[in-house]
Amino acid sequence: MLANITEIITDVRSLINETTASFWTDAEITRWVNEGQLLLTSETGLLSSYYTKILTADDIVNDREVRVNTDFVALDEGGILYNNNKLDPISFQALHNYHTNWKNETGPPTKYYMRGDMFGFYPKPSAGDEVSYYGIERATDLATTETPFNGDYRTVPFRVYIRDYAIGKCWYKKNEMVKYKDMMNSFEYGIRKVNSILNKSKDNSTRIIPEHRPKRVPYGVRYGNTSVFD
Repeated sequence: MLANITEIITDVRSLINETTASFWTDAEITRWVNEGQLLLTSETGLLSSYYTKILTADDIVNDREVRVNTDFVALDEGGILYNNNKLDPISFQALHNYHTNWKNETGPPTKYYMRGDMFGFYPKPSAGDEVSYYGIERATDLATTETPFNGDYRTVPFRVYIRDYAIGKCWYKKNEMVKYKDMMNSFEYGIRKVNSILNKSKDNSTRIIPEHRPKRVPYGVRYGNTSVFD
């Protein structure tokens, strides 16, 4: 079902009642399908990949930072491993505030931070060491025979949503705004549906549950006499 860009274009054209290119070109529809695929995977974290690399001197920027892979969107569950040891996250600001000499400290990294498209390490990383992590992956563009969502078999039912996104853009070009909104609603429903399915398998232990605190006895200050409390 909708196994490649050719099948998706055929289905889009069937539903907009233009089986042969006239008002809408195949190139436009292809661009909109890829746009929808990128948005859906980024909004949902649908695709995950395991990234690993042995660091070279050229990989290390500013003595302590490594640029993420080009198809990386965000970290997935599991965090970052350095030589197979899990690192704790820390903010760039916290390093400045609480580790005054952090830029000069040496030893195996124990913490990481994110800055733009870089991972930073504290202490400094070294060439020859291994960095690995699970990350949300950007979908590969569809051009010829590529399977949507990087061929992930779990995503077959979700292909209709990127088709609907492309249909919506077709109607937008024609200024058919009611039809456009209907298709965008379908696409947004798809994002919610994918998120609800993915969240079923997420590790709930990562959620913070506030500690119960007994309710305090209310009191107030009687205006004009600050020595008296109600």
